Amino acid sequence: MNILVVDDSSTMRMIVIKSLRQAGYESATVIEASGAKEALQKIAAGGVDIVLSDVNMPEISGIELVKVIRAKMPKLPIIMITTESSPEMKQEMLSAGANGIITKPFPPEEMTKALGPFIK
Repeated sequence: MNILVVDDSSTMRMIVIKSLRQAGYESATVIEASGAKEALQKIAAGGVDIVLSDVNMPEISGIELVKVIRAKMPKLPIIMITTESSPEMKQEMLSAGANGIITKPFPPEEMTKALGPFIK
């Protein structure tokens, strides 16, 4: 399984990757992207099974990233990882096409819960 982690913060990408490992996804290949443009390039190259994306990023937001991915790959699972916790923002993420939301900070169990439905 190839998991794309998208976040403009390298520290946050490391935290997400550590949480993935703690949640039992040691054998997954993790691909990193520091923003939406890089993420779209890596998705276009193929082989991405799940996207874990931040919402608040410069240039292109995570919500806009979801919309672009959905237009091209409607079945690619996308989980948003965010500090945004308002019901309106969560609804906006889901309406854009996100399959799930993990609110920061989160324990590794949240990663398992969010990814579980998409693991074959």
